[in-house]
Amino acid sequence: MGTMSKDRRIPVICMAGAVIAAAGVISTPRAALAQSLDAVLQRLDKLEKENAALRARVNGLEAGKGHAAAAAAPVTDPSKFKGNPVQHGAVATSPAPAPTVSVGGMPVKAGPIAPLVDNTTVTIYGHADLSLDAFNPSVFDQGTKLGIASNGSYFGIRARHNLAPYGWEGYSVVAQFESQVDVAAAPTERAALGTRDSYLGLEGPWGAIKAGKSDTPYKKATAAFDPFANTVADYNSIMGNTGGDNRAEFDWRMNHAIWYESPIWNGFQFSALFSPGQNYATDNSDYSYGDYFQCNGASTRGSGSNFPGTGGSLPGNIGGNGCTDGSFGNAFSVAGTYKNGPFTAIAAYEYHQSVNRHGDDGLENQALAVPVFLPDGSQVFTGVADEWAAKVGGGYRFDNPLGPLQVYAYYEWLRREVAPGFEPFNERSRDGWFVSATQSLGTHWSVSASWAHAGDTPGAPTCLSLNNPNAPIGCVSPGPIVQSGQFQQNAFSEVADMYALGTKYRFNNWASWYLVGAWLQNGMGAHYCLGASGHGYQICSRDQFNDTIGGAAIKAVSTGMTFDF
Repeated sequence: MGTMSKDRRIPVICMAGAVIAAAGVISTPRAALAQSLDAVLQRLDKLEKENAALRARVNGLEAGKGHAAAAAAPVTDPSKFKGNPVQHGAVATSPAPAPTVSVGGMPVKAGPIAPLVDNTTVTIYGHADLSLDAFNPSVFDQGTKLGIASNGSYFGIRARHNLAPYGWEGYSVVAQFESQVDVAAAPTERAALGTRDSYLGLEGPWGAIKAGKSDTPYKKATAAFDPFANTVADYNSIMGNTGGDNRAEFDWRMNHAIWYESPIWNGFQFSALFSPGQNYATDNSDYSYGDYFQCNGASTRGSGSNFPGTGGSLPGNIGGNGCTDGSFGNAFSVAGTYKNGPFTAIAAYEYHQSVNRHGDDGLENQALAVPVFLPDGSQVFTGVADEWAAKVGGGYRFDNPLGPLQVYAYYEWLRREVAPGFEPFNERSRDGWFVSATQSLGTHWSVSASWAHAGDTPGAPTCLSLNNPNAPIGCVSPGPIVQSGQFQQNAFSEVADMYALGTKYRFNNWASWYLVGAWLQNGMGAHYCLGASGHGYQICSRDQFNDTIGGAAIKAVSTGMTFDF
């Protein structure tokens, strides 16, 4: 008995009682048998009660010990989870409180958070979008090319912890970690954990406040307006794109930000975001605190990032005041949206403080300054200035025999507040507009079309290459270096138009197939790119030496599939 396990002691005690009873019956004379049997039965009844009490105590001790072990070690057996952790709304067990002093498995004091409630909901989700593209940049040495692109694919984990059981009715703590997934391309830090919207926040009846990184309210306000988002015909080829290149500065995801999202009141919702610049340099030419390998307002390893070979960076340096191609300080973004039945209306505004554009005038480092001159002898000055954008628009859904027809349109103002005398080199100020229409055809099919227009700018700070490597025209940019086959950009129109047409087949709410075509016609002084946001790569009018060709007509056709889970 001394070495016997606890769970074996109870049956042994019962067997011993039975043996004693049997022995008493055999050794007792017939005359005293009745009295002996009565005594044995009384003893057995008492013993059974004692065994029941002992069994309850042992079970209680074992239950308390198991509860403490569960709190000390995570559950690894999938069958122990409540719900399927791979599906939407899977429930993860809340952390157990520290073991309490107990008697027979019953706590002496329950504690302030008892009883324990399993109320943290964890959702795993994702979006996959891959396409096969055929495109032609209309550049003399490029021709038609094929490509496979991963377009805005991502993976995320979202958690919600309900605070109602603890006295905060209607409140929840929320968190999300979302990352780009380069399904077709070799991943870089662009696909690191948390590269997309990621945050920690608190939701309640008054709305939500969150901190982390997020698409700005300005960007979200018209996200539903573009039927070709993340494709070669994405409207960011022009809309929100101040420089006419491969990034849209006012269709952005802000790092180190805090923002508020209101509830929906009778169809109206308001949101506001603030992102502190937290820059080492007064002219925002260095990395922000916490971002030690990426300039603010720049695409990862792309334009403005100060990554070697990307343009705009100081030769041979990573950091060291080389964030001179769009890096900004404090940023503010606000938007109001209204949706009532078939009608939608939006208004949004965004402000970037002290945007550094010295990468265009060569004056980012006075010790190494190489001023840029144009053929007319003028020296380029772009400097540091505030930039802002505003837009208003709306949409309406019309019912017709073919199915719903959804129409959207909005007008946009982009401005750079340059100092007097800098206007001839300001390519960041212009107007633009976007119009789209989507006709649903039955349950599965839809057909869409869109038009984006970029107005002219006051000027431009550089030279562009002609679509002819043997042209005799020269452009002095920068310094004394004469580059044949170039022309002064601000002497020509920077107007551009993008036209798109496509169809989509929805298998269901989670999977679809699409076919999209886009035509981008640049004015002679313009250099906008297709796929400037969301698409796996940008299609720009550049030759094999990365010289920018002005006035190109870029064409692309793309077919692909999407899958959401």
